[in-house]
Parts: sequence; structure tokens; C-alpha cells
Amino acid sequence: MPRKSSAAAVSLDPRGRRLEPPPGLPAAQRAAFIATVKSVKPNHFAAEDMPILLAYAAAQAEERAIVRDLEAAKAADDSAAKAVLRTAQGRNASSLTRLARALRLGALARDPSRNTRRPGTVEPAGPLPWEFEPGDDDAPERLN
Repeated sequence: MPRKSSAAAVSLDPRGRRLEPPPGLPAAQRAAFIATVKSVKPNHFAAEDMPILLAYAAAQAEERAIVRDLEAAKAADDSAAKAVLRTAQGRNASSLTRLARALRLGALARDPSRNTRRPGTVEPAGPLPWEFEPGDDDAPERLN
């Protein structure tokens, strides 16, 4: 097998590579895509996350458009349009939440083990319940 030249060698970035938005993405979705990718560590997303990232960027752009339309409907005092737009905004918010969870964005991305209790973070106020022996002097009072 022939040896590769030094010019053909790929330098690996120890911080990882960020995903790039695909060509042809509308400007609003492109901005949302870049902001989302830059909001996490470089190696957070993999290539297989691209469809979900694109859906998340589209939902963000749609949410911004709904907010603009809702503000215009409020200024025009159009109650029918406001009702339709509020329904659309609620559905879009639900989609954004599900997509954010799928992409592990937010607090879960910063601390994936936040649901596990770390040792030493909670100090017991008294004897542990499983260490109770009948007749102990430290027995808790009855709760009535």
C-alpha cells in the first residue's frame, strides 16, 4: 500500500469538528442551525443528527415567523388570526421541545448526569431509615 504524502494527511482537531449547514438552506434556518451547533461542544453532534438538526432549525425559524405574524395580528386587532396563530405557536413549541430533547440541548447537554445524586451532596438529618433497630434510643418520634 503506498504511503500518503504529508500534504494528504488530515490534521485532527482535538476539540472535534462542528457540523456545517447544508447548501441551499434558507437564511433564517441557516442562522438557527449555526446558533444551535455553536451552543454546544464541538463533538456534541454527529453526522446522523443532521435530519433532526434541520428540523429543529426549521421549527425555530417557523416560531420566529409565527411571533412576527402574531404581533401584526395584535396590532390589527384580528382575533381570529390571533387564535389560529396561538394554536400554531403551541404546536410549534411542542415540536421544539421534543426536538431539543432528541438533540440533548439545554441543561441535559451541560450535565448529562444531573438526575443521579452525587455522593456527599445530601447529608442525612438523622439515622438512615434502613439502619433503624427496634429499641434504639435514636428512634424517630411517631408522626401523627
